[in-house]
Amino acid sequence: MKEEKKKDDMEQNSNPLPTETTSIRQGAMPVHERVRENTPTTFVLQFEQGCLRWDIAEGTFSFYDIPMVSLWLDPSFRFLLEPLVTEVGVPLFRLLTAFSSSIGTREDYQVMVTTLGDTFQEGFLAWGREVSLVGWGRFAFKDFDETTQRATVVITNPWELKMQQHSRISWGCPFLQGKIIGIFSHAFGTTCWADEHLVPAADGSPAVEFAIYPSQRTIEAELVTLRAQKAQEREYHLRKEIERQTRLLHELSTPLLPISDHTVLMPLIGSIDTRRVQQIMETLLEGVAQHQAELAILDVTGVSVVDTQVAQALVQAAQAVRLLGAQVMLTGIQPQIAQTLVHLGVDLSGITTCSNLQAGIAAALNRRNPRPWG
Repeated sequence: MKEEKKKDDMEQNSNPLPTETTSIRQGAMPVHERVRENTPTTFVLQFEQGCLRWDIAEGTFSFYDIPMVSLWLDPSFRFLLEPLVTEVGVPLFRLLTAFSSSIGTREDYQVMVTTLGDTFQEGFLAWGREVSLVGWGRFAFKDFDETTQRATVVITNPWELKMQQHSRISWGCPFLQGKIIGIFSHAFGTTCWADEHLVPAADGSPAVEFAIYPSQRTIEAELVTLRAQKAQEREYHLRKEIERQTRLLHELSTPLLPISDHTVLMPLIGSIDTRRVQQIMETLLEGVAQHQAELAILDVTGVSVVDTQVAQALVQAAQAVRLLGAQVMLTGIQPQIAQTLVHLGVDLSGITTCSNLQAGIAAALNRRNPRPWG
């Protein structure tokens, strides 16, 4: 008896595993029937017009014979999308997602009205039941008026909200919004928009409500507008940064250093153009007034070329400083610069000159603290 029972058990274990095929008919309870497959590794869930198929040997999963993959909404899928939302920002991410999900909605609509139902409403709800099998959420009409081309669709437990329940940021349901906009634009035969409202269900489950109505707004146009705004913002911030860097360079190129209670020093380096001449004048006069300086030293050791413009700027600076009751000392004049000033006939009367900065500082300090004679 034991040997016969063991033999029966071995025969049962050698049989291929049965697969479960479930047929879901509209308006009816699920009807289950067990069928055998040629392989023990293929499992099929059959419903109204399609099926879910798992092939364990191949490691594949399909819906309507289209390859799929299953991910945990949280954390796997959330961790996949959160960095993208953070990088591009919620508004742009929403529009890009809605635009992508709206692609193919014409085919969805055609299936609804030709295969899934006798009317669009029936077909839409049947479509909603099918996508709910892969976790999209539960679809229902709150209202529908084909005459005014308005409708309200409520989706309970939408996958996007379920995914974001523990997210540090929230971006709503742009994927479902794009689907709704596309499908109803085809159903009503006119461009539609869908306002999104997050409204918890009576039992506390997350839910989203889409109010659909005719509109001139399109996802494409909204994308163009938003991208233009972002481009303007980038240009504005870039312009501000350039201005900041320019101011910083000007400050570095025309520094004013107080070296004693009544003496300030401005070392000039590099070439001097019209804009820099103005900066030199403003910085020098503001510094003299702020520090109540009696002497301003302009060191031109680092100025490689002195032309008429530079010479005139130096003379004008000296004249302006004298109007404030202070004097100007010019230091660091190189031999070639001295020759240039002579050839240009520049009048440096009233301007004290020293061969180098060290001598100029020493003269300035001696000017305030003269050595006693004797």
